[in-house]
Amino acid sequence: MVYAMMSIGVLGFVVWSWVLASPYSDIRAFIYFAVCLNGLVLIGTLNGKNSISYTQWAGNLSLYSSKSKKPSASETTRETSFHYSEFRLYYNTLFNNDAQHLSNNWLTWFIGFVEGDGAIQTYGKDTRVRFVLTQKESGILYHIHNKLGIGTVKHFPQGTSGNKNDFYRLIVENTSHILLLAFLFNSNLALTHRIQQLSLWVQVLNSRFGVNTILFVNTPVSVTLQDAWLSGFTDAEGCFNVSITYNARYTLVAPAFHVIRMRYILDQKDSIILLVIRNLFGFGNVTLRSKTDGVYRYTVTGCRSANDIISYFKVFPLLTNKANSFEKWSTIQDIVSTKLHLSKEELGQVRALQKQIHLNNSITNKTGEKKV
Repeated sequence: MVYAMMSIGVLGFVVWSWVLASPYSDIRAFIYFAVCLNGLVLIGTLNGKNSISYTQWAGNLSLYSSKSKKPSASETTRETSFHYSEFRLYYNTLFNNDAQHLSNNWLTWFIGFVEGDGAIQTYGKDTRVRFVLTQKESGILYHIHNKLGIGTVKHFPQGTSGNKNDFYRLIVENTSHILLLAFLFNSNLALTHRIQQLSLWVQVLNSRFGVNTILFVNTPVSVTLQDAWLSGFTDAEGCFNVSITYNARYTLVAPAFHVIRMRYILDQKDSIILLVIRNLFGFGNVTLRSKTDGVYRYTVTGCRSANDIISYFKVFPLLTNKANSFEKWSTIQDIVSTKLHLSKEELGQVRALQKQIHLNNSITNKTGEKKV
């Protein structure tokens, strides 16, 4: 402990002397000093009872079984794939706030949402940077704006080219706020093309704030069913769908037999991430959509598979209006999962819920997106 205290004093003198000498060293010096401070505290307390550990306390999620609607979890410590220490340090620098209102789950949801719908832009001959989120639904953009305290939400009532397909955008252009997002995204992105976009950001930001302000990490993060990334990605790219068809082959056996088809859908040009998600769940199919510009679709069909999909989103809830579709989709699953034939009243209830889901899907479709 004495060694740690003496080291902190010497390091503090050296670092802050450097701060006074360099016009761009304020950000990187603060982060470097804070990280070193954490490391020294760790060294000084390794032999203590409460050593510092960069692990996250979490329940290891086990998906719902077909007989239980409650998730089982074992209370263990695990290393998280997502790291937010530099983001939190710089957030505190910008806003004098420790960002306790930004939970790790919310930040992970936000990253998944950005990977699905965000625009990490570099323009002006690779000298300027901008961040944009475009949505038909304004509420989620105001939610993100209020949570992070950055950017501006703008309404475009005439859509693009005056087609009256109105939408909203969250736009961030302040360079310090872009740097904050870069700290959040660095080492926490899963899609290769998003990592490539971030690399251009890092070049511009390191030129603006000083070399090595951000030490770029080009390795994709490992997403799991024990984090909220897929929830955010589904809010951006997902859909819950129900179809009802009449099967005439069974009219001799039953007066009315209807086949109810439950589907969970993700569309994305990056087929690799869809294959990762398929492997996480252990079911579903990834196919190339016909008559599209290289768009792939991950589709989960069937009531049994729906149980595992439902279990995930019960633990990591959706935050957009798609949560309404999910709740109705889950209700239909409860109705049909244990019955071979539905009564007339139950079939009517399913039809009403299906109509509400399709209506909500039409509202939450992205600008220019085809309806499912």
